[in-house]
Amino acid sequence: MPICKKCHSRIDKFNKDRCPICGVENPFEGVTSDTIEITSTIDTDNLNIDYHPRKKSTLFVLFACLGIFGVPFFYIYKKGIGLIYCFSNLVLIAITITLLTLLTPLDPWVSILLPIIFFVFVNVLVGLYFYNKPNLKDGRGVFIA
Repeated sequence: MPICKKCHSRIDKFNKDRCPICGVENPFEGVTSDTIEITSTIDTDNLNIDYHPRKKSTLFVLFACLGIFGVPFFYIYKKGIGLIYCFSNLVLIAITITLLTLLTPLDPWVSILLPIIFFVFVNVLVGLYFYNKPNLKDGRGVFIA
């Protein structure tokens, strides 16, 4: 429905001479038609769209290399999960190192390296899970290619 130029109320198109609400003459002055052109083309060459789709292969590499620190979740715009993942990984690694150092006769370096290697392996498995997961979306709701 058209809108009156003075009171901005909706008026049916049969009241072209006078607005029934405010009484102004020619309430649609300047309006040349009652329809809107919806078949116009859009120039896609001049659009400034900053869109870079995330890739599953990059996500897998990030899980394999920096998964302990939650970097892959930051890559797919899930910052909260990334912080929780990083914090929980570091706490679990610290607890495991402490328990191995106190309860086993292993060399201290072995007690440090074993949990780190184990958690890197676990993160590679998590990366494989996300790589093979169909219809995976990032934090913005865009599918990951």
